[in-house]
Amino acid sequence: MSSVTSICNIALSNIGKKTISDIDEPSTEARTCKLHYALTRDRLLQSYEWEFAKTMVDLAEVANPRPERWRHAYARPQNCLKPLRILPAVLLPGDSDDVAYHATEGLIFCDQSPAKLEFVRQFDDPARYPPLFEEALSWALSAKIAIPLTSDQSTRKDAYQIAASSFEAAKEADADENRSSWTDSSTLMTARG
Repeated sequence: MSSVTSICNIALSNIGKKTISDIDEPSTEARTCKLHYALTRDRLLQSYEWEFAKTMVDLAEVANPRPERWRHAYARPQNCLKPLRILPAVLLPGDSDDVAYHATEGLIFCDQSPAKLEFVRQFDDPARYPPLFEEALSWALSAKIAIPLTSDQSTRKDAYQIAASSFEAAKEADADENRSSWTDSSTLMTARG
């Protein structure tokens, strides 16, 4: 079962450093991992529409500081890393799910009321990360901690390149998880005909 410490240990191992027993131990390796882990995780989560990290909530309306442009303002959920789309509270047949919005300064503005927000959330349970996301996170962390722990530009460059390819592999696997079998089979049938 994955944990923050196990992901940090993979990252440390990737750059040839000794592993840690706990993220809170007083070693230089643990302190460096702890300094960079949360930001690296959130940056990776924010950079793509990960299916495992998506959620949806009803938005809470607040006073609107921009009524000249938007009819409604909502509080941005605290754990929202990346807004994806605004949906009407009830989506009726024929309704569009493409609602214009603007997210800034902890608020989300739109002309929809009531509204739901689909978003990528801050997902901090490493035991539930898909394996390829975990690998991408460990390499992204390796790239962040390489200079503070090794002072070697070559190690950092190598870690960064592997992090980039790991990220692409994780994105591809995430996208494949949600491919419709109907689309795949109809494409196959078209190719056969």
